[in-house]
Amino acid sequence: MKSENIRTTLPPAPMRHAEKLRAAGLKVTGPRLAILGLLEHDRSHPGAEDVLGALRGRHPSLSLSTVYKTLEAFVRAGLCRHVAGDGALLRVDGTLDPHDHAMCRVCGAVFDVDRETVEHPVPPARLAGGLTVTGIRVEYDVVCAGCGRTGRPGTQRERTEHAERASKTASTAS
Repeated sequence: MKSENIRTTLPPAPMRHAEKLRAAGLKVTGPRLAILGLLEHDRSHPGAEDVLGALRGRHPSLSLSTVYKTLEAFVRAGLCRHVAGDGALLRVDGTLDPHDHAMCRVCGAVFDVDRETVEHPVPPARLAGGLTVTGIRVEYDVVCAGCGRTGRPGTQRERTEHAERASKTASTAS
């Protein structure tokens, strides 16, 4: 399907995603639409492998390489942000509203932390070496409730469900 025709043939959500891709200077493709749609609803801070697993049923030709390249393009374009964490695997966050993260050092689950609930230091305007500070992000090292109870990391599904519940709890607590 040509990108010019997408405006008239896509339902509302994919049309909104197509507009976001165009505004970010990215070509509208089926994989990009699917990945952007997933990131809009997935609060588990997925890695490329998680994204591939979630989309493979509906997009059997999708490859891990395409997912990595797409996520990297989305990070560069500001459609999602890179989440730091253990290991070299790429994990992303589709929530662009300002917030911080807490990462369980046992299971690796990542939780959103509402900035309204925690006081932040005021960043300096500049750092040594002529670096201009544009913002501040805080990442907390934690042991999540699930790992604290069992002393062992849960399954990927348990971690995802736990992260989603904790994220909802953190956002309603403010």
